[in-house]
Amino acid sequence: MKEFKAMSLIRFIIFLSFIFPAKAQTLKNNNIHYLTDTTANFDSLISEFKGKIIYVDIWATWCSPCTHELQMRKDTKAFKDFASKNDIVILYICCDKNSKEWKSFITANKLTGYHILVNPYLDKDFHTTFSTVQNRKGVMKRSFYIPRHIIIDKNGMVADSSVDSQGSASVYAQLKKLLNK
Repeated sequence: MKEFKAMSLIRFIIFLSFIFPAKAQTLKNNNIHYLTDTTANFDSLISEFKGKIIYVDIWATWCSPCTHELQMRKDTKAFKDFASKNDIVILYICCDKNSKEWKSFITANKLTGYHILVNPYLDKDFHTTFSTVQNRKGVMKRSFYIPRHIIIDKNGMVADSSVDSQGSASVYAQLKKLLNK
């Protein structure tokens, strides 16, 4: 009889876990938005937030400087609060191929904002528009490094294509300047 009650209780708990997890997860992560457009280039992605200032953070889970920046909870928390109060969009573009690791990192570090995995069109824009030309063993090559941060003004124009990370004084100063325009 005890085994029957234990099995019934386990079945009931499993049943409840199927009914309530989506709602709990939605409430817990309601400020994390995943963008799924696999054809978006940089301009079309930015146009989704027309009329808003956008702080773009380009990163990857395999990039230790990237993850270190995003795990600096005090700086990123203060920056999220500042962005929220001033209607600034935080757009994270991840250069990963593995969406499971990407989403796991976002959830674990409570990275509120908009998130998209890089696609071939974004990748091409990064390596043309935002890359630098360097001499490597006598050959000029384009390079794009991460972490990379970009500020877009309310008109959708790049205000700074190589700004500091979240929480730095220079980022706050630039954003405040754009807010006052």
